[in-house]
Amino acid sequence: MTIQSVANYVRYLDLINAVSQPLPPMPVARLGPPVLTALPVPLSQARVILLNSAGVHVRGEEPFQPTNDLSVRQIATTYEPGQLRPSHPTPMRRPGLRDVNVVFPYQRLAELAAAGVIGGATPVHLSMLGAIKRLGRLADEAAPAVVAAARQHGADLLFIVPLCPACHQAMGVLARAVERLGLPTVSSTNARDITELVRPPRSGFVNFPLGNSVGRPGEAAEQRSVCADILALANRNEPAGMIIDLDYQWPETGWAAKVAEQYRDEAEVLRRQRSSEFEDGKHYAADEVKAIAKRI
Repeated sequence: MTIQSVANYVRYLDLINAVSQPLPPMPVARLGPPVLTALPVPLSQARVILLNSAGVHVRGEEPFQPTNDLSVRQIATTYEPGQLRPSHPTPMRRPGLRDVNVVFPYQRLAELAAAGVIGGATPVHLSMLGAIKRLGRLADEAAPAVVAAARQHGADLLFIVPLCPACHQAMGVLARAVERLGLPTVSSTNARDITELVRPPRSGFVNFPLGNSVGRPGEAAEQRSVCADILALANRNEPAGMIIDLDYQWPETGWAAKVAEQYRDEAEVLRRQRSSEFEDGKHYAADEVKAIAKRI
């Protein structure tokens, strides 16, 4: 693992707020240090279960709801990539449509298990759609469901892969709640600005465009390396809530401007998603953020 110091990265929260005007700023929890649960075995002996927030589902089955879907689905590892599809409507959904492993790297985990990097991968992995604003219910309902599924399949470690900016908040809250229930976690992040605020227990930052969560489509070796580096955080002695900046470089210059352009082109999709933050004229998502900050 090579670590770098990152000064230049996309401030997705600023981008979201600018593009979704005239809506008020998207509320994001500013949380203190999280609880850490130690990995009980070396990583080379640990069984890993994966959780994606891209809403990956089996083709032919009902997609996830676009917002506030608290369901947790189990997806068998026997499916071929072409049988799986993300259902997240984010403007950054396209890389996962080209290669589901960039948002749901289940095949990369199998390869890391075969290479002895991890002790094994569970026979099923987990899927959610992470545009969730009901943060209290996320911690009270979804987190216990995730832990129960992980224990059912003998997992020692949960690997969380968030997708959109809202996913980075929701999955960070979920990771904190899961560790409070005794299951260690590691998380990928491409939205460092949001992860800095939410502070999930252990995160590896990859400075790639959102949607390329653990690497570029079709680049299996890169995806595998990114996953290995993030999983390695489980055995590192780092302060709770630390973000490790991983040394991966996006090969194209000017990609940040292209990301901003994609969000502007699909501004109406973003505003439609963000409309779920309001109920009866009240910005309830802001209240959820305040409440969760007092709990986890």
